Amino acid sequence: MFGRRRREEAAAADAAREAERRALFAKLAERPEHICPFLGLEGDRTGYVEGVSDEHRCFAFGDPAPISAEQQTRVCQERGYGNCPRYLRGVLVIPTEELEALRRPRAPIEAPPPAPPAPAPERRRRGGGILVALLLLLLVGGGAGAFLLLGNPDGVADASPTPPATVAPPSATAMPSDTSVPTSTPESTPPPPSGAPTPEPTPEVGDTFAFYEVSVAPDEYTLYSLDDDGEVVDTRVSSFDGFSFARVEAVEGADGATYWVTQDGDLTGWSYRYPDSGEFRVRAVFLNDADERRSEYLEQDELTEVPEATPAP
Repeated sequence: MFGRRRREEAAAADAAREAERRALFAKLAERPEHICPFLGLEGDRTGYVEGVSDEHRCFAFGDPAPISAEQQTRVCQERGYGNCPRYLRGVLVIPTEELEALRRPRAPIEAPPPAPPAPAPERRRRGGGILVALLLLLLVGGGAGAFLLLGNPDGVADASPTPPATVAPPSATAMPSDTSVPTSTPESTPPPPSGAPTPEPTPEVGDTFAFYEVSVAPDEYTLYSLDDDGEVVDTRVSSFDGFSFARVEAVEGADGATYWVTQDGDLTGWSYRYPDSGEFRVRAVFLNDADERRSEYLEQDELTEVPEATPAP
C-alpha cells in the first residue's frame, strides 16, 4: 500500500514538473521573432526588457550567465541570435518536445501555377487523318486526284501521278505550330547568411570614437593568449557557426606583432593576430550625439600595427 502511494506521489510530481516546463516553453514561444528564447531576467525566466538591462541573463545552459551590453543589443535581441554559440549549445540539451515549442511557424508555401495544357490529341489525329486520306487519293486517282484537291496554278492538269514520296510524312505536320523552346528561369540570388554584418553609416565630423570591434565569419580561427609581458603562452582554434562580434584592444606582443585582444564574450582575453588567425576584420566604432553607431573598417595593413592615437572621423 505504501509503495503504491509513493509511486503515485512520484508520478504526480513528475506530471506537475512536466506541466510547468511545457507552460514555460509555450510562453517563450510567444515572444517576437527577434528575441532569443534563452534571454531572461535574473528573477524572471520569461521576462525581458527592450534594450540593455543589468538584470538580463542567458539561460541557454548551466547557471544563468550575465550578458554584456553589446551581446544584448547585437545578438540576443536581433534575428541572428540563432548563430550565437551559447544558443547553439543550449538547444542541444533541450528535450525534443520543448525544442518543438520554440520553433516558429512558417508561412505556407504557395503552390506553383499549373502547367499549360498539352495540345489536344484530337487535333493531331485529325491532321494525321487528312494526310492519310490525301495519300490514298494520290495513290488511287493519280494526277487527277491531286489536281482536284490541290489545283494547278497554270490551269493545266499534270498527267503523271504525284509520287507518294513527295507528300510530307504525317509526323512533319503533327508538330505543334509553336516550336519555340522555353528558356529556364534563372535562379534567384540566395539571401545573405543570417547574422551577417549590417552596413553602418560612416563616421562624420563631431562623432566620438567608442571602441574597436572584431568581426568574424563562419569559419575556424587561431587565437592567442598573452601573459603580462606580451609572450604567447597558449593557442587555441575556435570554430564559429555564424558571424560573431566583440570589442577588442590592440597591444604589441613581445615578438613585435600586433594582437587584438577580445574584451567581452566567451573568448575574453584571447587575441587575434593578422594574418595567422584567419580572415578576421576590425572596425572603429563611433557614436554621434544621439548615441547612434557609425563605423569604418580598418585596412589589412592597419591590422598589423597598434594604433598610435584615437582615430578621428
